[in-house]
Formats: sequence, C-alpha cells, structure tokens
Amino acid sequence: MLKKNNFLIVIPARKGSKRLKNKNIYKVNKKPMICWSIEAAIKSKFCPNIIVSSDCSIILEIAKKYDVITLKRPKILAKDHVPKLLVVRHAVKKFIKKFKKKPKYIISLQANSPQVKKIHIDNAINHLINFNLNEVISVDKNLNQDSAIRVMKFESLFQKSLSVHVGCVITNLVDVHKLKDIKTLNNEN
Repeated sequence: MLKKNNFLIVIPARKGSKRLKNKNIYKVNKKPMICWSIEAAIKSKFCPNIIVSSDCSIILEIAKKYDVITLKRPKILAKDHVPKLLVVRHAVKKFIKKFKKKPKYIISLQANSPQVKKIHIDNAINHLINFNLNEVISVDKNLNQDSAIRVMKFESLFQKSLSVHVGCVITNLVDVHKLKDIKTLNNEN
C-alpha cells in the first residue's frame, strides 16, 4: 500500500549468503531475521513506504505478509560483489516508475540486523533532518559503521561523488554474517 509521504525504506535481502546459509531467513527468536527489520520499519513514526528487494521468492513471500512493497531483484544485482548502493538505486528507480512519486529521503535498512528497533530508524532520520545532513550512518560504540541503517537525501543516493555533510548515530547493533554473530546476539539478550 502506497503511503503519501517523503520516506522510503529499502531492505535489500538476497538469498546467496556465503558465510551463513539463508542468512536473511535464519530464525532469530523464532522469526526469520528479515522480519525484525520489516517490523521496525513499519513502526517508524515517519510511516515510510517500505520496499523489500530480493532475488529469493521465500523472502518476498515473507515480506508480502507484512503488506510492504516487494521487488524481484534481477540476477545481475544479486551477485556476491554487487555494491548495496546499486541495489538501493534500482529499488528507488522502480518505486518512482511504478508510483510516480520521488521520495525525499531514502533509508537503507539491513535485513540481517535483527536488533534494530523503530527508535534506531527514527533517531537516524531525525539526525539527518535536524542537522540538515546529506547522509547519516549507524555506528557501533567504537564509532565503526555497523551497516544496519543508512539514511540519505534523494540527491545523495544518485550523486557521482562521495557525500559531504555526513553524520552518524550510535546504534551498536550486531550485523549478522556468521553463526558466531548469532551467538553474540544471544549473549547480549
């Protein structure tokens, strides 16, 4: 269902994980991992449009249960070394073409960050807006990017150079790539 606002969350979730097989649907606390990101996105106070981009029919079926927009990702964008930026751009272009609406703010949300909550998403969006930044990234307590959340102005997503006026928010989320990351999650809960 299309929402009439300026926020679009893109959740890239491909099936071809090499380090943890079927990572994005691996069950964390009895739910496929991607569900945690979708649920946090739905609860955001900004009521964003949400699009799940995947080459996996199982992931897309899970997403459809949440009444979010689903996008079958082309194989060329589902290979191992395809930058996430290209996947997000593709999803945004498809959204614009289908709905004739250009979002002002794009949020890339990892499917493999099951600790993410609406407060993390909302804090990142607020930080971008309040400080008039071009991008905001989520970081851990050591200020290293955790890749869970990236908020961008539309123009920043499609520019040819690196952004200036970039901020960060500390989320300290575990980005799951291996079984040991799942164990870290369990130790923190």
